[in-house]
Amino acid sequence: MNCQPIGRVLVLLVALGLPVPAFAAGVPMTLGYAEFPPFTYTDSEGKPQGSLIEMVEAVAADAGIDLGTRAVPPTSLYPGIADGTLDLFMGVTTPPEFQGTTLAGESVIARIELDVYAMDETPVVTRMEDLVGRTVIVHAGYSYAGWRSFLENPANRVTLVAVDSAERGLSALRNRPTLLLLEYTLPMKLALAGRIPPNLKSTPISVVDAHFVVSKKTPDAAALLARLERSFQRLRSAGSLP
Repeated sequence: MNCQPIGRVLVLLVALGLPVPAFAAGVPMTLGYAEFPPFTYTDSEGKPQGSLIEMVEAVAADAGIDLGTRAVPPTSLYPGIADGTLDLFMGVTTPPEFQGTTLAGESVIARIELDVYAMDETPVVTRMEDLVGRTVIVHAGYSYAGWRSFLENPANRVTLVAVDSAERGLSALRNRPTLLLLEYTLPMKLALAGRIPPNLKSTPISVVDAHFVVSKKTPDAAALLARLERSFQRLRSAGSLP
């Protein structure tokens, strides 16, 4: 019988009556992502695209994992990972929904810069407390690596204006120039498309580290995460990642 290496391992496991890991058996692991260009987004043909999508597809292929993808609204993403509807996420590890429900890798797979924007005057914001009593435009469902919990605390008297894209956030800021806008650097550059209003000012406030996050409800979650981590490190060392 001419079996490939993985096939021989599966035959041996079955023969010995041992459990077959879900990923080794070819069961798809589902990556959940939100529309967050240029990192993760869905193109006009309904296909997942973006720098993080390309990276995780390369890593999963190297790890021998059959990866599926599913675009979900931001408000459904964290709960979907927590309850096992989705298996894998790439991003922050701090959402309350993730505490006790997920496993996070140690590798920093991307660093994403977060800025605060204002019209006319450069926003003096260097810490969360600088937003007390302000009106802030935010993405619905984004946690901002812990900033969202502070913003939603009634004691801080922050009024939130929710939008669903960087473009709409920018539009809201133009219409209400006394507000502040929280937005990530690259999505804002795409929204501006090179047309930067002379009175738009920004201040960097945080760098968000992105990690692999796997739901504990995923069969063999720890083994799956370890395979992803090993493949990521191997491909990065070889200079083979997109």
